[in-house]
Amino acid sequence: MTRFFSYLLLFTSFAITATPSRLALSDYFTETWSTRSGLPHNSINSVAQTADGYLWVATWEGLARFNGREFKLFTRTEIVGLPDSGLRSLISQPNGELYIAGARGGISLRKAGRWQTLSSAKAMVNHLLKTRSGQLWLALEGQGVVYRQHDSAVEHQVLTDVSAYRLVEDQTGTIWAATSDGLYKIRAGKAVKVPSSSGLPNTSVYTLLLTKSGTLLVGTEQGAWQFNGKRFESINPVLSNQSISSLLEDSQGDLWFGTINNGVFRLSELGLEQLDADAGLPANRILSLLQDREQSIWVGTNAGLFRLREAPFTNWTKKRGLAGDYIRSILAHSDSSIWVGSSSGLNRINDNQSVAVQQADNTEPLSVLSLAEAENGQVWVGTYTSGLMKVVNNQIFPVKDRTNGLLSNEVRALLFDSKNRLWIGSANGLSTLNEDGQLSVYSKSDGLVGNFIMALSEDSYGNIWIGTGVGVTLYNATTHSFRTLTFPEQFSAEYAFGFYQDGNTMWMATDRGLIRYHLIREEMQLFGREQGLPVDKLFQIVEQDQSLWLTSNRGVIQVNKAQLNNLLDNPQTVSNASVSLQIYDEADGMLSAQANGGSNPAATIHQDERLWVATAKGAAVITPKRLKEASQLSLPTVIEGFFVDGKAIDLPVAGDVLELPAGISRVSFHYAGLSFIMPQRLNYQTQLSGFNNQWLDRSQLTITEYTNLPPGEYTFKVRAGYPNSEWQNNEQTLRFKINSFFWQKMSFKLMMFIGFILLGYLLYKYRLYHYKRIEIELTEKVAQQVKDLKKQADAFAYQANHDQLTQLPNRRSFDLWLSSHFAEFKRDNKILAIAIIDIDHFKSINDNWSHMIGDKVICEIAELLKSAMLHREHIARWGGEEFTLLFPNCSALQAQQFCENVRQTIAAHDFSAIAENLHVTVSFGVTDSRQVNDYDRLLAHADQALYQAKSNGRNRVEVLNASAL
Repeated sequence: MTRFFSYLLLFTSFAITATPSRLALSDYFTETWSTRSGLPHNSINSVAQTADGYLWVATWEGLARFNGREFKLFTRTEIVGLPDSGLRSLISQPNGELYIAGARGGISLRKAGRWQTLSSAKAMVNHLLKTRSGQLWLALEGQGVVYRQHDSAVEHQVLTDVSAYRLVEDQTGTIWAATSDGLYKIRAGKAVKVPSSSGLPNTSVYTLLLTKSGTLLVGTEQGAWQFNGKRFESINPVLSNQSISSLLEDSQGDLWFGTINNGVFRLSELGLEQLDADAGLPANRILSLLQDREQSIWVGTNAGLFRLREAPFTNWTKKRGLAGDYIRSILAHSDSSIWVGSSSGLNRINDNQSVAVQQADNTEPLSVLSLAEAENGQVWVGTYTSGLMKVVNNQIFPVKDRTNGLLSNEVRALLFDSKNRLWIGSANGLSTLNEDGQLSVYSKSDGLVGNFIMALSEDSYGNIWIGTGVGVTLYNATTHSFRTLTFPEQFSAEYAFGFYQDGNTMWMATDRGLIRYHLIREEMQLFGREQGLPVDKLFQIVEQDQSLWLTSNRGVIQVNKAQLNNLLDNPQTVSNASVSLQIYDEADGMLSAQANGGSNPAATIHQDERLWVATAKGAAVITPKRLKEASQLSLPTVIEGFFVDGKAIDLPVAGDVLELPAGISRVSFHYAGLSFIMPQRLNYQTQLSGFNNQWLDRSQLTITEYTNLPPGEYTFKVRAGYPNSEWQNNEQTLRFKINSFFWQKMSFKLMMFIGFILLGYLLYKYRLYHYKRIEIELTEKVAQQVKDLKKQADAFAYQANHDQLTQLPNRRSFDLWLSSHFAEFKRDNKILAIAIIDIDHFKSINDNWSHMIGDKVICEIAELLKSAMLHREHIARWGGEEFTLLFPNCSALQAQQFCENVRQTIAAHDFSAIAENLHVTVSFGVTDSRQVNDYDRLLAHADQALYQAKSNGRNRVEVLNASAL
């Protein structure tokens, strides 16, 4: 970048006497794409934008189409008839057509979304020109210039034995050709070389440009030249030593020059500026230049695609003259200057120039934490280690530190109140400095909620708001006393980083979001993560253009203030989604999304309505009007793909209806809004007429899918919109029809309906005919059915209460008995014990042998339990591998002894008849009714005891709270 600024100063052709109407190259936001981003090759031979909004990139490995999010590759496979994937030139036409010219002479035309192959040329096509009369002119490598009449295959040779690089047609119909042999002028099919006496150097000409005013510009091996009607003049003497490879006139009339070895130059009212690899270009060899409809400049290099655009954010850093990049405080002065405090010093920015403000008696770097302007315009400075200072005659002088009364040398907040008294917030308390130099100090013992002061503000009633690391303290200007403003416990907020008063509302930036406090009603609401805020911690609040701008560690957040107030006023009825919120970060031009806080002011608004934000990589400057301008640009919407049951279908010509076969289950649409400024932030709405005629919000989703659509005709619509702006009339439509199976057609349904009526009539007649016989048969069967029903009812009753596998009572039977008898036991002061049994490692039995073996194990266990419970009641299969035992009139310890015997019996049982090497154990959980009042708790205690048995190694009996029992 040092080299860049030296060029900027050296080549400026006139002084800047007013605010420039265009950005310096250093203020552009830049991005680079390469093969890592999806490009097929890093040499960007040509860049073009078609009328539909797509950006097209020609490389040596194919054609790439860019929609702002991703590149789609087209090679010889997709472009039928192209002899080579290496592409040299792209020419877009106003009617939406796109010509592509290849390395082996191949020429293709994309028209209405379809590729058309034209006859190949005899050599590589460096450039292609379609004249106003419809002729197709070709600039060929080593084969001169030829033309064809109206895309015919017949070529007419105009120049031979030279390499032609560029062709343009002027208003008179004259063709100008840039060749390795110089510049040629072609009229009526005859070429005449422009002599050196015309002012051009006798050297190769690489590129040509006709400006909007009709002036011919010529890029040669020895500089750039313009034709004044009689002869050629050098555009700028500095360019005389440059080999100019490409030319561009932008929308402001500025000229851009791509060079072969030294990057890009721009000639504007700022003078001649250079951008090269040292200043961020991927490489110094420039192959192509383009300005798109959003005014971005695209630079094709041999190392990738590069873009410059006027981003909402620009940045001031050390490279632009600041003392340091880590900015802590920014002050908008009443004289329209901006004061920037960093960890390495203080700067004053005025008229786009930065001036360092030095210490009067110290050369060590000064770490600035806070800034304030006094009534007389004097700037006071709070520092990290040097206490309180002030600026006099552009020098910084010490005022107060710990040696003469200040509580701490770490001064994070400064405030001149309405009485011209200076409030000083430090890391160890609060101080005030009167005009007579008297210093007063305050700490927690005086009523402060905490001593670590980070923010100070005065409201319209003269009260001082003090933000600390543990809450907020208010200094009452009437009673001259401190009181703590307590945050509700559910807010969980502690740090107060900044304040902003709006009428009777005080907004507070905290570590849990944005808090609104009504000064009269003393009501407090929180706008945090639960309400849609994307971050917890906010540092500074600035209002501009009906929006609140909030700084955070993840960027700058813009919130619609009216919508936010409506949400906070009506939290029960207003949706969080109704608040327009946008977060800006590195993608919008910030060098770092980390905005700094804990010092004040960390953000401010300038008189020109630009916002300045302190960040970890310089002072970020946001120009809100650029956001408005971006959202007012025309936004093309395109349907990029249509998929039926996962298979891509060719898109129909506009207006046509695409017929789909019957029986499809899924259709999906891929679409995009063609904005290259904020593609990730575009919002989408879709509508499917014939299914749902309402526009549905899709947020940033670029795919919509429908499943199981019934047969019929549908029209899919999609539209794209910029964030925080009205929807444009840019919807794209796709009409399609899903055909029916024959049984889905109305005629078939009508025939089936009539058939059912006839069949019903015949059945009715049949029933009448056999009525008498049926009546007799029914009478005979009634008695038998009554008998059968009783028998079946008995069987159902048994099945309802018994497990089919083991024939034991099931859980339902067990629950009925327990629920109906538990109260009796409690009422009669009787004991009821219960045990829940679980087969150990039963899943391993299923996994290692089979589920059939598992079922046999369950049955075997059931039989063993039956044998053990011959003289006891209520054994049941609880479910799966679990059983339950009830022991009326038994304590848990008595039940434990019985269960231990059963456990040992099962553990010793031989299961080899079921499966070889099979060994089965069980675990028991035992409890009784003495410590519970309902049977649910009894079951829960038994289950808890079973869990203890499993946790303690299984194959054991555990009694819940055995010692107490």
